[in-house]
Amino acid sequence: MSTDRDLLSELKDIPDPAAHLAAGPPPAQVEAPAEPSPTRPARERRVVGAILAGLAWILLLTWWEGFRDDLGSPRVALPLVLLAALSGLGLLLALLPRARGLPAGVRALQVLVAAVAVGFLAAAVVTSRVDDVLAPLIVHLECSAVALSMALVPFALAALVLRRSFLSAPAWRGAAIGALCGLGAALGIHAHCSLDEVVHVAFAHGVPIAAGALLGAAAGALRGRA
Repeated sequence: MSTDRDLLSELKDIPDPAAHLAAGPPPAQVEAPAEPSPTRPARERRVVGAILAGLAWILLLTWWEGFRDDLGSPRVALPLVLLAALSGLGLLLALLPRARGLPAGVRALQVLVAAVAVGFLAAAVVTSRVDDVLAPLIVHLECSAVALSMALVPFALAALVLRRSFLSAPAWRGAAIGALCGLGAALGIHAHCSLDEVVHVAFAHGVPIAAGALLGAAAGALRGRA
């Protein structure tokens, strides 16, 4: 009869099914990130600082270009106030965590992007006039260039402070924040330019919203995921 010692010695004759793994190359070394991730309070301070800096940039450029003479009239001031409120609420929705610390869902972000675009276009249609003769193309291009320059700094700051910040749906979160940056620039150029023809307002003043949404989606997809 076989003893326990004999049985144990026979175990050495059983081939190791994982021997080929041990003979392979060593696993790749995983290095720690070059820069540590900021804490939640530090990230919140960066976000608030970026919002204030972006707002200051838009106000500075608007002041530099000059405010329109009829800025205080209800037809001009009321849409600006309402769209500014939409911008602030949109930032809260896009950036603040919801219940249980979870971010806003994809559907809420999609609604936010649509609300920014539709809200601006609706304000343009309601408060602008329709002219039979459109302004020269150079006028549209000049306003678009100024509006895009107003959106450049807020968008760059958002891309900088929010990189690796999105736990899910980074493209939609980037699109929402980019559209809101563009909306701020659209408000700035509208506070400067007194040309209230509907085509000019909708497209020349609204171009940073579309550009911000597209660039934000690309930046979120490439650098936004945590």
